[in-house]
Amino acid sequence: MLPLFLGSIIYNKRREMNLTQIELANDICTQNTISKIEKHNIAPTVNILIKICLKLDLTLNDVFSDFSSKSSASEDSILDTIESNVLLNRTEDVKEKLSLLDGKLTNNDMEQYELINGVMDYWKGNFDASLFTLDKVLQLTKSAKDDVYTLLSYLFKGLNYLGQGHRDRAQYYFQMIDNIIDENVKISNANDLEVLFICKTLAEAFNEMKMYGRSYDFSKWGLEYAQSKHVSYFLDDLNYIAAVSLQGDTDKKQAYKDHKNLAFYLAKANNNEPLLKKINKK
Repeated sequence: MLPLFLGSIIYNKRREMNLTQIELANDICTQNTISKIEKHNIAPTVNILIKICLKLDLTLNDVFSDFSSKSSASEDSILDTIESNVLLNRTEDVKEKLSLLDGKLTNNDMEQYELINGVMDYWKGNFDASLFTLDKVLQLTKSAKDDVYTLLSYLFKGLNYLGQGHRDRAQYYFQMIDNIIDENVKISNANDLEVLFICKTLAEAFNEMKMYGRSYDFSKWGLEYAQSKHVSYFLDDLNYIAAVSLQGDTDKKQAYKDHKNLAFYLAKANNNEPLLKKINKK
């Protein structure tokens, strides 16, 4: 379900821009559809929502509840907020924020705390330090399959080895995640961002390793998960990754075009400039 206030956001923005419902609907949908959306009677399809956002100069962050509801440290723990930022490679002031937690962490927090440090080292290119810290995380989780910090440690160990050019070692850790997901192990402590980050990053890595079938499987699984959970994390990236994995498949030309077009419009709606540059190069 899209956020209940979506219709109000569209209504207020349309009025702010002095547009009638007919003007907003032009080349998008019918005036009646706009009316029903604003009255919360129907939810727009993804394609219609993207076009509305572009016309009203709204980003997906403005209209999806997961971004606004999870951005406040008063609702999430400080450690959760730091982890989310680090996974998104927003690493400014992380050390200072972590220092505020000195002496306040419990034993249960240490998996997450060490994972954050390991990821930080990876983003900095300190691969050996990152691998050492990620091994500490696996000791803390006891490599339990149902712990998200096990999966994230496997993921970043694979990325570290990929960064060092050790593709066989990288594939070993990526395959461990693949096997856990194939076993339908329930990861009870995973949030939506973590699950979709794993899907996106693993699909990207499989593309880099020319394992296009597995890349498509994970990008599609991520897109289906996002739809089932009604969240918008990485929709643009996941569609782009799916398109890249299909670009050499002559039997799936239409699916390739569909994913690439969705990636483009979602990236525009979300002001994702780095992705737009990638798409335009293609």
